[in-house]
Amino acid sequence: MQLQLTFDHGKRFELIDAIDRYGDSVDIVEIGYPELVTFGLDLVSEVHERHPDLKLCVDAKVFHGGTGITRRCFQAGAHIVTVLAAAPDPVISQMVRHAHDYGGKIMCDMDGYKRPGGRTAEVDGLGVDYVSIASGYLMEHEYDLHKPQRRSLFQLQPLDLAGAVKRNLIHAGLAIGTGINESNIREVMELDPAIVMVGRGILAADDPVAAACRLKELAGEASPPGR
Repeated sequence: MQLQLTFDHGKRFELIDAIDRYGDSVDIVEIGYPELVTFGLDLVSEVHERHPDLKLCVDAKVFHGGTGITRRCFQAGAHIVTVLAAAPDPVISQMVRHAHDYGGKIMCDMDGYKRPGGRTAEVDGLGVDYVSIASGYLMEHEYDLHKPQRRSLFQLQPLDLAGAVKRNLIHAGLAIGTGINESNIREVMELDPAIVMVGRGILAADDPVAAACRLKELAGEASPPGR
């Protein structure tokens, strides 16, 4: 299991400072989509120059134009680039091919799929290295609590969709994130993920370095037998 530190909000200097202080405590640092839109690939290049041995995931969420975007991300210092599962198959295939040119990897983002199983099998067959899905511990969007919400008879539980994704993977590794912390990392590890993506579980801790180390320790204790 690799521990990925995610950044999705914040000022440029805050992100750089956090990576300088905590980057060595994790296996991968993610430059989130909001940061990429706000600061561009110059931010990726800066982080790569400051920490050339640090593995970077650039959450580009590619949907089309896979060739050019993929090349630019890897040239800036990315090791992993993300693509949306909704992207056309040729785009994903192109990204996989160009990633190999740079010794990089492609992560396919399944978020938004209510029934991800079938598409998971398809993108796995296209050669992506990782397939990512939200844990289900936190909702991506907050609802207005003052308005009544319809509730279906069947409510998905945390990790349900992640489990459906895992069952349809043959070659790619599972990447799982959102709301993961010390209280639930053992449950997450039951799915034997390749990457666990953590943001506030590390960044909001009193001691982020200690939190990262503790997550790795708990993940090791909870890893399935034989791992």
